[in-house]
Amino acid sequence: MNKPILMVHGMCCTGLVWTQFRGFFEERGARVYTPTLRPELRVSHTARPPRGLRDVSLSDYVADLEIEVRRIEDETGATPVAIGHSMGGLLCSALAARGRVSAGVFISPAAAAGVRTLQARVFWEAYALARRFGLTPPVIRPNPRTLHKLVLNVLPAAERAAVFDAMVYESGRAFADFGYFPVDEKQVKVPVLTIAAGRDRLIPAALVRLSGRKFAAVGGEFREYPNHGHWLYSEPGWEIVASDIYDWLMTVTQSGSQSVRAPRLAAQPAMSE
Repeated sequence: MNKPILMVHGMCCTGLVWTQFRGFFEERGARVYTPTLRPELRVSHTARPPRGLRDVSLSDYVADLEIEVRRIEDETGATPVAIGHSMGGLLCSALAARGRVSAGVFISPAAAAGVRTLQARVFWEAYALARRFGLTPPVIRPNPRTLHKLVLNVLPAAERAAVFDAMVYESGRAFADFGYFPVDEKQVKVPVLTIAAGRDRLIPAALVRLSGRKFAAVGGEFREYPNHGHWLYSEPGWEIVASDIYDWLMTVTQSGSQSVRAPRLAAQPAMSE
C-alpha cells in the first residue's frame, strides 16, 4: 500500500475498535493511524462525562481530522486514504468532499442531510422537535440493551461484553448534527467506496444504499455484505471485508482513477445470531 491509512471510529467508540483491521493492513505493509476523537472528553461510560463534551459538534470532529491529516502528510509525505465506520463514515465523506484524503471507504456510514428513508425522516423530525423542547440528552451514554439489539446482533454473544466495556460517552450535540449535516458529493474528486451490511439494524442497508447512490453520481462504488451487521469490521468474516477493501484501495490508489470498479465480492457463509 503506497498511501497511509486513516481509520475513523464511530459514536461512543475509540480508535481501539480498529485493532483487527489495523493489524490486517499493517501486516500488508500499510502505515495505519487510528486516532480517538477528543480523547480527553469522550471518557468511559463508567466515569462522569466532562461538561465540555456536550458542546462538541460533527464539524469539530471534521476540523480535528483535518489537523490529523496534515500531521500524517508531514510525517509520511503522502495524503492518506480514509476508512470510516458509522459516524466515522460520514466524517470521512466530509473529508473527501473537502479534498483532504486521496480515497475514502465508508462502512455503514451515518447518512448526510437529504439522504433519508421514510423511517429515518420520521425519526429525525421527531428528534428535532424533542430537542427544541430540551428533551434530548446533552451526552450519549451507550446502552447495553440497544447495543445488543441494534449494533452487536451478529457479533458472537461471548464477545459483546468486551465491546460494551470499551465504549465511551458521546456528544449529544454531535448526535443531533446527524439530522442536518451536509456533504456535497459534487465536491468529491477522489475514489470512494460505500459499504452496507444486510443485517445492520442501526443504519439499515436501505439507508446506506441511498448514500451509495449519492456518491455513485460522482463515480463512487457500492458494495453490500448481506450476512453482516453494524459491527461488520469485527464480526465473523470481517477478514473478507478487509481483504476486499485492501484490494480496492490498492487498485484505485495505484491507478489514480475514480472510475475503476471495486473487486468482485467473495461468497459469504451464512451466519446465525
